[in-house]
Amino acid sequence: MRTTVIIRKQKEGYISTVSGRFRDGHMASDAGLTPFEAAATAGRLMIYYAQRNPEGGDLMAPPEVMEHVPDHLRSIPVHAD
Repeated sequence: MRTTVIIRKQKEGYISTVSGRFRDGHMASDAGLTPFEAAATAGRLMIYYAQRNPEGGDLMAPPEVMEHVPDHLRSIPVHAD
């Protein structure tokens, strides 16, 4: 199963949810107060969870967050062995 990282706006900040192959994700964790902080958190989560998943992963986030996330961290392809 591919990893999915979700960043969403809640009240005055952003929260993250991660689900994937290793069942070691989380739900509703703090992801920062600003879009830039949320983007940094999203990038870190994609590196930690999606890059180590052989099936890759995808990021879903509001546009104001996505614009700060590097293209290569928005969707991690399946690893070719």
